[in-house]
Amino acid sequence: MIICLRPQPDCDADVAELTRRSVDSVALPMLQVAYLSRPPVLLSGPDLPGSYQGIIITSKQASRYLAEHEGASPILRCLPAWCVGSSSADILRQVGFKIAYAGKGSASDLADQICQQRVAGPLLWLSGQDVHLDIRARLKVHGIAVKRQVVYHADRLLTPYQAVQDHLLSAHPAAVIVFSGRTLEQFHLWMAKYVPTAKPAQVTFLAASAGLAEQARAAGYPALQADKPDRETVLQLSVDWFQKKFSKK
Repeated sequence: MIICLRPQPDCDADVAELTRRSVDSVALPMLQVAYLSRPPVLLSGPDLPGSYQGIIITSKQASRYLAEHEGASPILRCLPAWCVGSSSADILRQVGFKIAYAGKGSASDLADQICQQRVAGPLLWLSGQDVHLDIRARLKVHGIAVKRQVVYHADRLLTPYQAVQDHLLSAHPAAVIVFSGRTLEQFHLWMAKYVPTAKPAQVTFLAASAGLAEQARAAGYPALQADKPDRETVLQLSVDWFQKKFSKK
């Protein structure tokens, strides 16, 4: 069994894709995304969109928010977008945004690219309430001004799922897909609450990065690292793990 932990709708999308590839998988989101409801938040205060030179996007959730409210300002829509990943970029590209850069899932690499390209500020950074890397502080060192605007927050979930609990209490192996440290920590809490007798060694973490794999191992779980921090590579790692564990000899 592969357990998908990402917030919806990405969690169901991952399950659908794995199911298409004949992989037994279930959705068990660890976080629930809540968006700010009023698009004028992007235009508040003295910093009008006309003064910005670009938009920084560090998550698909921020892309979805901007795409949904892209009509809030024609000027904002004309700004080039610097996106952490191809999925974030695709969401904005579909509604007419110009993509200056689409990374491979690393906020650190995105910041480095902005610096290397000597992008002039100020830049508008749309993000969640909790971030792994403070891009604003990172770019400030290089003289690039960034205004951060929080457009969503992710609430923790601890939801029981009997089929998953039964599987983890059995002798059958399981794996979880993880794209963030916060999700990893939340799943560890979920295990402690709902299957306290299950052994961490039974659950393999399929991690999007070396840092996540190291974090999982430090918590007592075996972990495999994807070659690239993008969805397709992690899903392929999941398929490979499943086939190795459950394919007939």
